[in-house]
Amino acid sequence: MHQTSLLDCTPRAAEAPTQAMAAPAGVGSGACSVGRPAVHADAAARVRAFRANRARIDYTDKPEIAATLDAIADQLGCSRNELMQSITRFALTNRNWKQVGLYGSKGLQ
Repeated sequence: MHQTSLLDCTPRAAEAPTQAMAAPAGVGSGACSVGRPAVHADAAARVRAFRANRARIDYTDKPEIAATLDAIADQLGCSRNELMQSITRFALTNRNWKQVGLYGSKGLQ
């Protein structure tokens, strides 16, 4: 018995495809479709699904702050977006904003 490789998509000569087993239209001869099926119909559908699962937050600040964030991101080897995600998660984890308030003292709200 002949054992074929899992990655070998070409049939043996004795097992040549018949007309009923021919590849569907649009598939080239000898094409090998290995892998999982596509989740999204096209690139636009993939982008829509990505944006539906993520909220976009834009804010403005002084140019000096933006330059500082860029410098930190360069030092860490990440994007400004990744840095802002990390900073935000740290702030939400390590501070009770509802109780302490914006400036750190209940009297300064």
